Amino acid sequence: MNKLVLLIVLLAGAFSIAHGQQKVIFSGEVRDDQGAPLEFANVIAIDTVKKTMAAFAVTNPQGQFKISLEKDRVYTIKVSFIGFLPFERTYKAEESNSTPFGIGLTTDAQQLGDVEVVSEMPVLIQGDTITYKAEVFTQGNERKLGDVLKDLPGFEVDADGGVKVQGKSVDKVLVDGKEFFEGDTKLATKNLPANVVDRVQVLQNFNDISPLRGVNNSEQLALNIQLKEDKKSMVFGDLKLGGGPEGRYLAHVNTFYYDKKTNINLIADANNVGIPAFSMSDYFRFSGGLGGFSRGAGSSIQTTSNQLGIPMAERNNAKSLKNELGALNYNFTPSNKWHINGFAIGSRVDNTLGSISQRTYVLQPGNNTELLTSEQQVESTSGLFKYGIKYMPNPNLQVDYSGFGRLASIENLDFQNSTFGNQSNDINGATTQEPYSIQQQLRAFWAATNKDIWSFEGSYSHEIQDPTYNLVNSGQPFASIIPMTGNSPYNLTQLRYVATNKYESALNYYRILNKTNHVNFKLGSNSTSQTLNSSMYETLDDGTVNEFSQSNLINLVDYTFEDYYLGILYKTKFGPLEMSPSLNLHRYKVWNNQNDSQNGFDKTMLLPGFSARYQFRSSHTLNLNYAVTAEFTDVQNFAEALVVRSYNSLFRGNTDLKNSLYHSLNLRYFNFNMYNFLNLYGGLNYSKRLDDVSNIVQFNNLERVNSPININAANEVMSGYASFDKRLDAFRFNLSANWSRSTSNNIISDTPNQNVSFNQSYKATITTTLFKKLYLDFGYSLALNNYEARNTTSQFETHQPFGNLEIGFLKGFTLNANYEYNSYVSSTNPTQTFDLLDAELRYRKEGSPWEFKVEGMNLLNTTGIRRDSFSESLISTFEYFIQKRYWVFSVMYDL
Repeated sequence: MNKLVLLIVLLAGAFSIAHGQQKVIFSGEVRDDQGAPLEFANVIAIDTVKKTMAAFAVTNPQGQFKISLEKDRVYTIKVSFIGFLPFERTYKAEESNSTPFGIGLTTDAQQLGDVEVVSEMPVLIQGDTITYKAEVFTQGNERKLGDVLKDLPGFEVDADGGVKVQGKSVDKVLVDGKEFFEGDTKLATKNLPANVVDRVQVLQNFNDISPLRGVNNSEQLALNIQLKEDKKSMVFGDLKLGGGPEGRYLAHVNTFYYDKKTNINLIADANNVGIPAFSMSDYFRFSGGLGGFSRGAGSSIQTTSNQLGIPMAERNNAKSLKNELGALNYNFTPSNKWHINGFAIGSRVDNTLGSISQRTYVLQPGNNTELLTSEQQVESTSGLFKYGIKYMPNPNLQVDYSGFGRLASIENLDFQNSTFGNQSNDINGATTQEPYSIQQQLRAFWAATNKDIWSFEGSYSHEIQDPTYNLVNSGQPFASIIPMTGNSPYNLTQLRYVATNKYESALNYYRILNKTNHVNFKLGSNSTSQTLNSSMYETLDDGTVNEFSQSNLINLVDYTFEDYYLGILYKTKFGPLEMSPSLNLHRYKVWNNQNDSQNGFDKTMLLPGFSARYQFRSSHTLNLNYAVTAEFTDVQNFAEALVVRSYNSLFRGNTDLKNSLYHSLNLRYFNFNMYNFLNLYGGLNYSKRLDDVSNIVQFNNLERVNSPININAANEVMSGYASFDKRLDAFRFNLSANWSRSTSNNIISDTPNQNVSFNQSYKATITTTLFKKLYLDFGYSLALNNYEARNTTSQFETHQPFGNLEIGFLKGFTLNANYEYNSYVSSTNPTQTFDLLDAELRYRKEGSPWEFKVEGMNLLNTTGIRRDSFSESLISTFEYFIQKRYWVFSVMYDL
């Protein structure tokens, strides 16, 4: 409580200091030489003494603006707009003007000043592109690109480096127009230095294919980071070395080189202080940009990831993390016609995770609670690479080829103790695998005339999954199903091998009828073939092997999925309203061979889609999207023989599975108002799955067998989000909310069961910077999770006030502290409180490339944090053990 009071006192002090400075409101209207209002004109106030920008505004549709200035100071007011001569006048801020100040701009016939005007404008809105001048919004304490983005209106950067703009995730990051590590946001936000960023461009409906711009419905959102002129054609970056007690170490290198023809980015990292430069989750989500084509036509096949239960270690759930990374990205443009790009990433992780979880099994008769303690050791070595070449002899023709590869060697050791009723088992599990995949893609785009455009896309991918799971259990696992003959401890090994080959192609023809109408015809195919082999054996005390030959324990399955489709999309525009209805006719053939028999089905489906966009103005839009998707599952859900998934879970496939039908509807609202510095966005999402693939769960005490079925009842998810962001003088206020309600159905022990999950999160934040020296960030976060099943209900709450402080003092010193307090309230367990505090002290002499830093992590030495989760058959409350307190001293040098 004392800590919370201190936070409130600091915040109140910041408010009083800020409002102690007398402010004057200067308002006006900007019009052209015909008297018409100019929207998005930039108004800048320059302090004539400090020679710095003191305030700025952007005019609204009525040409109005208002800025807050310090009383009795003299400013130079500058007004600029593309295509007009700039306006400039000296103004002394004595009293707030009651009558708007009229400013008229004269058309610049020669437009020679456009480049100069653009370079000064804090915000430039042109169609689907919004450009921010970084130095206007930043506070001067930013270290990396992620810090810069957090300062921009409507931007969110999560702890893992993901970026959202107006609630929508960023798909790609470009640097000076070229992709940075295939557009990966984390590598960009965590490594690109803040002091090289000149402007940030938000590219909505991004499309990097010249012949297709304006005709296809791109939903991609990209950021283009424009570098400062003095950072081009030179090597820049930073080098960092550090160490501390108990063998702590860190080393990090960022080097970047950009010029007109060659861009090279090199990142290297090694540390054991819990900084995941490239985690296992990054490896599995790094697609290389070679996406499929058929999903855009309303069809998809969900192949099981080769993640296969490997835990994703992050700083807030691991006892220790050791990371090594080497990453190279290159872009080379030998001529205007050719472009070569690619990357290579190698990483190694050695992580230890520990947790205690209370697991409540849904519909389990009698005692239904298990206490599970677990410690996991994950070691992995992985590599990713991509090579791409693009040929573009003119704006009407583009041909490109890409190759992407991914390989890894992973070992996951799991040491557990399970207490269920009066039974206690010691469990050792080990999963090893060496998965790899290779993808190739060829694309060609040709604008034959200004009304006729053709495109062809083809891809091939080959993927191998080979997990081996070894289970050593003090009690006999699955005694009524698997005929083990040994003694305790029982040693069971599950072998599995899955090979996947996938071919996709799509031919598109676009016919532009006029400026507001065009039609797109599509012909495509998707052919996926898979082979699955699985078996299991027992290792006896004397080392001999007991191989199980029962047919229900051996899988040998061939699976084929074929999809041929014809689609049409019509795009039309009525003033501010743009609509795109579509229809896709699919012919499916699905079959599997196993146990000397073939099962499958043929199906023809007509799948509709619709999207609409209403543009109130350039920065005020409403988007609606609706789609029906036929989703098919992969070979692993068809394999009928048993497969061991964990110490208490078996899985048996179902040869009679059919596809599910997925209806999705989303509505997105965006209002970006620079006149009053208000940013408001929100959205609603609804999905309904018919014949969804769910599970029949059969319990035998703690053990269970899962088998997939097409459930008759509909599974539904409805979610929403909203964000309110307001800037007022030196303060920024942000309110955000997210909620999601999901309903899923399954069958447990022959009893139909409906699971309902309702999750809510709310967050309020106040940020201010005073005197360019003191940065304060205070907030409160609340998470409410409610889980309901047929005879079980659980509620969890997390209350989290937090505060971040950064202050500069003396000459060159900076103190930064981040604190959060957590109160975890559970309906089934006592309330737990824990708090986290990190701090660092930096010294950098003005103008020096050297920086010295002492940082302490988890200074309050918190041992664990609480989380909860919900699945189709159990509710879990976790306590994750985290890294203990440590100190590190480091030295950084800017290149």
